[in-house]
Amino acid sequence: MKNLLCLLAALTLPISSLPAEPPPAVARVAFAQSCFWTGEMELGQIDGVVRTEAGFFQGHEVTVVEFDSARVSLEQLAAQARKAGVADRLYLPAKATASAHVVGGVTVGVPLDRSYRPAPASDQKKQIEGTPYARLKLSPEVATKVNAFVRVDPARALQSLGPTERAQVAAIR
Repeated sequence: MKNLLCLLAALTLPISSLPAEPPPAVARVAFAQSCFWTGEMELGQIDGVVRTEAGFFQGHEVTVVEFDSARVSLEQLAAQARKAGVADRLYLPAKATASAHVVGGVTVGVPLDRSYRPAPASDQKKQIEGTPYARLKLSPEVATKVNAFVRVDPARALQSLGPTERAQVAAIR
């Protein structure tokens, strides 16, 4: 009876309140590079990257990446980051371990620990600055994709938005 009541309750919920799919298997890694603004842009373009954050670790600018490990493996992500020139070294969370000292052609550094510091808000998603997108309140996931494409593929940046946000951008232009 309880299962039937739960099913009936779920059937009365609006479609938008039901989860479309289970949450992705999100993993985390940080890549050191010479400029985290470029890191956020280049890494955000990789299919499977969910979110990026600019920060500092071990005296380096880094971009922390949350990625869907069901869509892109750490090996693939590291290889693409290296090819894009934004992977001088990679750092895994303290609880994660790499079976090798090099992943995807990128040297694995010390574990990412509590000494990591996010960059100030003014240094996050820098590619969006000065565009109509800067006026929108974007989720971190959407901001990652808009930031990644706004300078190199504006149509793709626009596709990252929902209909309401697209209308807001059109009104700003």
